[in-house]
Amino acid sequence: MKKLLTAAAIIAVTTAPAIAKPKVLAKVDNVVITSEDLNALLETLPPQYDKNDPKIKKELLNYLIEQEILVQEAKKRGIDKDPEVKRQIDNAVKQILATALLNKNISQKEFEVTDKELKGYYEKRKNELKGMDGKPVPFDQIKAFLKAQLIKEKQQKAVEKYINSIKKNHKVEITGDIK
Repeated sequence: MKKLLTAAAIIAVTTAPAIAKPKVLAKVDNVVITSEDLNALLETLPPQYDKNDPKIKKELLNYLIEQEILVQEAKKRGIDKDPEVKRQIDNAVKQILATALLNKNISQKEFEVTDKELKGYYEKRKNELKGMDGKPVPFDQIKAFLKAQLIKEKQQKAVEKYINSIKKNHKVEITGDIK
């Protein structure tokens, strides 16, 4: 039985897919910059950029290197200990966490806009959407702007709805007077 378990363990280890370690692309002092770091940055690029272009990859790697140099120098000078910098870091972390939570819990489908919705949105507001001549701007000329507006409104409503749905799970106490 022991031989069978040992054989099974060997087979499992030898047939398990190898977990590829990210390739080290650069080092700044003792900090490594990996292919994973570069790929994460590549994913943030707008679609018009060719993410496989070696020139773009080289520029982004240089950006990551320069950023790490600046971060290390800032830490060396104690800038990360400055109360204002700490406050900004805390605020950035809060924003990132809040955004990540919303992205995980609000479906992008809630923001989709149909042509019918867009046309109705225009019809309700066309008297407010006047050109220099005082006449309503034609739908085709303002369609993209209206779509962006409608998406923004839907996003705001979805966020508000989500916050209200979880707010009941938290005790909120306003203890000061705002003047």
